[in-house]
Amino acid sequence: MIKKIFATLIILSSIILPTSFIFADATTGGGTLPAGSAQLVNPIKYDTFAEFAAAIIGTAAQVLMPFVVLGFIYSGFLFVKAQGNETELTKAKTAITYSIVGAIILLGSWSFAQIIGRTIETITTN
Repeated sequence: MIKKIFATLIILSSIILPTSFIFADATTGGGTLPAGSAQLVNPIKYDTFAEFAAAIIGTAAQVLMPFVVLGFIYSGFLFVKAQGNETELTKAKTAITYSIVGAIILLGSWSFAQIIGRTIETITTN
């Protein structure tokens, strides 16, 4: 197990590290750059960190929401399958509880990021 984790970390670091050194593109619109005249170009389309964080969390919510729905469907299937069996009902109740907690965490993080982003935007514009 440790060997698999270590191998995964090595593979991920060999993919991520070479690309992490490219932070900005120093260009002036073509040709070579005279000494001291480089311009930094924003590689992402967001101007503030709040916009960037909101976009990341919004994308995560869109990607993870189907898993929350699948958790609720699986929990419903467990309730139907239980047919009154106490141990199976306990398993189904645990699954629905975890699905609800996951949905609350997912939606709570998204709404928290929206609140923080709007607060920072309000502070910086005044």
